[in-house]
Amino acid sequence: MAHQKILKEKKHSLSHKLNYFTYFNKCQENVERLNQNVNSIECVNILENIDESIHYLNDHLQFKESRIYKMKYESLLNTLLNKIYEYVNNIIIETTKQIVDPDYKNNVSSQNSEDSESLVDSAFSLYYGKFQSISTKVKYILSHLEEHEELNDMYKNIISSCQKTYIAQRLPILSVAVSRALNEVKYKHRNDHSILFRSCSLFVMKVCQDEAKCFNHFFTKISDQFNDYLGTLCQYLYDSLRPSLISINHIEVLSELCGILKEEILNGKIVEDVQLSKYVEVIKQLLQDVEERLVFRANVFFQHDLSGYKPSPGDLAYPEKLEHMENIALELRDKRSDSRSSVVSLDSQEVANINAAQMAHFRSYTGNSPADLHGMWYPTVKRTLVCLSRLYFCLDRDTFQVDGQLFQIKHLLIIREQIAPFQVDFTAKEMILDFSTVQKAAIDLIHHRNNIFTLGSNNALLEFLLEGTPKVKEYLVDSRKEIDKQLKNSCEAFISHVTQLLIGNILHWIEKAQHILKIIQAEDVPNQDLTIAGQDFGKPTEVAAIVHEGQKNMKTKIPEVQRAMQLYLANRETEFILFRPIKNNIINAFMQLEHILVKGGYTKDDQLLIACSSPEQVNLLICSVSLTSRQDTTKNIVD
Repeated sequence: MAHQKILKEKKHSLSHKLNYFTYFNKCQENVERLNQNVNSIECVNILENIDESIHYLNDHLQFKESRIYKMKYESLLNTLLNKIYEYVNNIIIETTKQIVDPDYKNNVSSQNSEDSESLVDSAFSLYYGKFQSISTKVKYILSHLEEHEELNDMYKNIISSCQKTYIAQRLPILSVAVSRALNEVKYKHRNDHSILFRSCSLFVMKVCQDEAKCFNHFFTKISDQFNDYLGTLCQYLYDSLRPSLISINHIEVLSELCGILKEEILNGKIVEDVQLSKYVEVIKQLLQDVEERLVFRANVFFQHDLSGYKPSPGDLAYPEKLEHMENIALELRDKRSDSRSSVVSLDSQEVANINAAQMAHFRSYTGNSPADLHGMWYPTVKRTLVCLSRLYFCLDRDTFQVDGQLFQIKHLLIIREQIAPFQVDFTAKEMILDFSTVQKAAIDLIHHRNNIFTLGSNNALLEFLLEGTPKVKEYLVDSRKEIDKQLKNSCEAFISHVTQLLIGNILHWIEKAQHILKIIQAEDVPNQDLTIAGQDFGKPTEVAAIVHEGQKNMKTKIPEVQRAMQLYLANRETEFILFRPIKNNIINAFMQLEHILVKGGYTKDDQLLIACSSPEQVNLLICSVSLTSRQDTTKNIVD
């Protein structure tokens, strides 16, 4: 009985092993019998059996005919995959023929030709409706192939071929439709660039979203070639709007287009959408062209309307203009007082409205002098402020702020240098009211409120009136010291801003980590489970990303900052003095980070993953980047 049991086990083992060899003929018959029924469970089962057989034979190549049968199964798999490809290919091509059929064109042209947008909508509805309806015929088998494409290169190649066919059939249809629709919108809104850019951009974005949705009915993963296909469609948007951009000369229109592209089109959801990556690239390219055109027109504006401005006699009629405006203001004040005394029956609200209407044109100023009225400003001042207000909202905020701080530092240095040779006294006496005694007297009055009505020297109210009077104090103001103070504040603001620009995320992380360390140190019984590495923000992968971002910022943005310093300051010694604390701040931040990694519960493997640079490495990186910046600048000047 024991011998019989052993024989049965051997028989079962032999049957299991031989099954992968004997199954081939049956599997071949099943493949030949499939024909067009590839989008079925039967086809999926055959694919799984073939995969299992190939995998088993590959693990048991010591069997006599394993290599031969492995090649047979691979050949059979290739045959089956070719059948699947032909099936998918034929369905997609046949659907495309139905869409571009001449009868369909005649039916569409017979619709209301005046409503071009509804015509485009109906055409697109048919395009997507046809393709989405046939997706059910191929979705099941394509999903199976996509699930196993990482395990088998043959699956990956077939999926790629099917996607290539899909795109090759969709591209001619959508290219014509998108190009025609953009031309119609362009003609319709040819006189309003804001509506034109907004309408065309939103239309192409909707097309990209609809195409991605239609593609997902067939395939579950967005591929590179599909992104290239969307990039081709988005290129029609750029080609359509670029010629219109060249003809725009008004700064107001260009600044409005920048706002539309930045705020409306490139919002957070669109930028984060992976399916719209190519669309975002084209919009950013278009935005760069708009900004470039804006800079060009601003330069033309500065040359012709500011530098080349020729004042008229009326622009230089001072002080006559100021005296005239002062007389108008006095007349309005007299009229207002007369109207209050004569018109008694008017409602107070009506009087307020009348006064507001009369003074509407004289309230848009900050001071009390008629020279502060907007209408009295010199024309180039008004034009400059209007232009700057437009450019401010179109420029990058960080760059604008760095330039503004360097501009202020440079001109404060100029003022300090220019007044240094003057042999005059820059100190002046100024009077101020000291209200510190008022607060003390008010507190005493509250504490002794029971003595307010008492007679005698202890009357609290009398003491408040005597001691609570503000005192007049004199103090000396040194203009040179004030300039030095403003210069110091400007330099500190610049140093802080550049430090945040380069390693702001690292500093923010250090602040949170130090807060956790304080909690740990404050506890009487240390909690062994409470560590920085155990926090969500303290995961090694998160810290590594922050460190990498800081290193990347130093490599890319330090040359930009130093180039701006060279342009504005043009003094190597001043640049060195101003950049040294920035460099020290960066090195100190990495020293703190390195210390926290040691104290924060990070293992050696975690620290290797984070790859925090040592102070010496940070110093070397900054020096190398700074040297590169200086060499590039010198080379550009020589060239």
